[in-house]
Amino acid sequence: MPARRAAAVALAAVAAAALAGCGSASPRSPTLPFDAGAARATLRATAPLMSAAAGPLGYRVVLAAPRPGIEGDIDREHRRITLFLGGHEVPHLVAHDLAHEIGHAVDFERLTDADRRAYLARRGRPDAPWWPKGASDYGVGAGDFAEVYALCHAASPIFRSTLAPRPADPCAVLPAVARAKMPSTEGIR
Repeated sequence: MPARRAAAVALAAVAAAALAGCGSASPRSPTLPFDAGAARATLRATAPLMSAAAGPLGYRVVLAAPRPGIEGDIDREHRRITLFLGGHEVPHLVAHDLAHEIGHAVDFERLTDADRRAYLARRGRPDAPWWPKGASDYGVGAGDFAEVYALCHAASPIFRSTLAPRPADPCAVLPAVARAKMPSTEGIR
């Protein structure tokens, strides 16, 4: 009987992990067809999960078909945040990715060099570079800031930064200008 109980406990743990979204499977499958209507619906579903929006910063959010390995992108010159969605994503993951990109917009539009230096010091990495030199930003200040911003402003368990550990109180780590809530003032088309 103890072996049967142990097997049942192990099976329950595996089932709980699967329901919690743990595992190596990507939540964004490039094999599914792009569904623009479903992608817009997923984006609309992120609104109640977020306390930040792109509109108050002068940025607009656009949707594009999925790109393997890239969830979002920001174009400062055109004041555009692009989310690469297929329409099959989970809203809390999309909320995190959108908040990450909004974090970059906050960085561009509201942070000073002094804010960036103070942030890196609070994260215990005062000598770390701020701007990325390659495609990924998770190992530099700008990406860590965007990830911590996303933790503060989106209901998501995701944290991808490799610069420093996940902070216990993400909002407290951010500069005051990045803690403010920015409710959405724009419609999602």
